[in-house]
Amino acid sequence: MSQRFHYGPWLAAALVVASGLLAWKFYPREAGPAAPAAVAGAPAAAPGLDPAPTTPPEAYPIEDVPVLPAAAAAPLPPLDQSDAEALAALSAAAGGADLSSLLRVEFLVPRLVATIDALPRASLTQNIYAARPVAGRLAVTEGADGARLDPGNASRYAPAVALFEAVDSRQLVSAYVRFYPLLQQAYRDLGAADRSFNDRLVEVIDHLLAAPAPEGPLALVPVPDKPRWAFADPRLEGASVGHKAMIRLGPEQSARVKAKLRELRALLAGQSPAG
Repeated sequence: MSQRFHYGPWLAAALVVASGLLAWKFYPREAGPAAPAAVAGAPAAAPGLDPAPTTPPEAYPIEDVPVLPAAAAAPLPPLDQSDAEALAALSAAAGGADLSSLLRVEFLVPRLVATIDALPRASLTQNIYAARPVAGRLAVTEGADGARLDPGNASRYAPAVALFEAVDSRQLVSAYVRFYPLLQQAYRDLGAADRSFNDRLVEVIDHLLAAPAPEGPLALVPVPDKPRWAFADPRLEGASVGHKAMIRLGPEQSARVKAKLRELRALLAGQSPAG
């Protein structure tokens, strides 16, 4: 568990791309062409042939995600020129907050997609890291019974958690749907040619919702020959990037983040808001 490199502070930054404002309806989309009718007398398919490979069905089609009514938007920029517009959309949904202090704004959409995709995994490499490290150093209390994660360490993440809670989920989901072609393109660039990024995002949220919330202070051990700490409990140390991030937030902030994630999951799964 590094003293310098922490995932907890950017849960808000990485997942801010996943949410969606006031009046509500499904985003208008043109219907696709109707399937051609069968032609009488047409030859039947040859028996005994394997069917052509097909794309797996989407569990959560992006077309079903409800969004706000909006004026006609300008065409999306190319993925490699989308940084400024994507950052502006995220900032607007966050109430005008300056997110440049939290996010690495170069290659923003690809970094966000790669970071979200990596949350259920055991590690995340710096070259795809979507946000800037949190200020300060890891707070550790050392005593006769060994080193422990100082409960006050969770306060380092308080501004990011508060920002995440304050984000207008409906507005952000609307921005997410608008930028979805670029998000899907970035996901394909990771090698997921036959998968929907929206399906992956819902999977990742489910993974984060399943994160443990152990009560602290949590025991730590030094990592040999490295200036960092590890959880003494091998189950916690072996947890995914996303689960470790949730653990570092502390039980109270983790519960608040999970409440927001449940709200976002419902929208991304195509459920209209109550009322």
